[in-house]
Amino acid sequence: MLKLFVINLASSATRLEQVKQRLDELSVNFERFDAVDGRAAPHSLFSRYDDNLRKRFRRKEMSAGEKGCFASHFLLWQKCVELNEPIVVLEDDVVIDDSFVEALDIAEKIIHEIPYLRLAGTSLKKSPYKAVGRIGSFDLTDHERGPTGTLCYVIHPQAAKALIANAGVWFLAVDDYIDRYWAHGVDCFSLMPFPVRVGSSPSDIQRNDKDRRVWSIILREVFRRVEIIRRGRYHQAVSNRKLQQITRGLLSASKRTA
Repeated sequence: MLKLFVINLASSATRLEQVKQRLDELSVNFERFDAVDGRAAPHSLFSRYDDNLRKRFRRKEMSAGEKGCFASHFLLWQKCVELNEPIVVLEDDVVIDDSFVEALDIAEKIIHEIPYLRLAGTSLKKSPYKAVGRIGSFDLTDHERGPTGTLCYVIHPQAAKALIANAGVWFLAVDDYIDRYWAHGVDCFSLMPFPVRVGSSPSDIQRNDKDRRVWSIILREVFRRVEIIRRGRYHQAVSNRKLQQITRGLLSASKRTA
């Protein structure tokens, strides 16, 4: 069984109890991971944050909560590499469907072929995706544009190393960074329908207001268009590799199910 870590702030005891109760119902073991509370005190990892780059591409500063969220996931990527085994990362404000157990079983079978696998997403609007195969109750889905959010995913040390290596400078929220696969090479696949959904509690992460000056808007639009071009070129360059990756993943699932 894959090791599962639940990211939880020390101040969010109620959330931890709720997610614990649900995972106990599903007989899924987990380990609590102490989240970095960026609002409480700066973390050493925050030195990676580039405020000028952030405001140029996102028109606003990254909040202390967003930095803390990035640091929490970054530390779990390091934990994945340290353990040298795939892990499941789960945030604490989620709704977990009964299909979660099946999703974990499938992920364990294919994570060596598909080293980053989403089990949740917060938005699919304007985010093209396509089913590339069927595994159990799920579609293995290839995302042209990531569905955002970091509620739950399974990650292999190979992917964790790539995310760490390309996160020398922070200027995007962690979910935007992970979805930017054309920059770090960690492709975005998921199991759908998602077995994990966003919870109902208000977010602990506060976000700053955008700079609405004309020059800031223009810079943001330039960045967006450059990203579209880079994404398209990446798809052309790796289409054969991704097809082989998908084929191996489906074959691996088939063999281990037989």
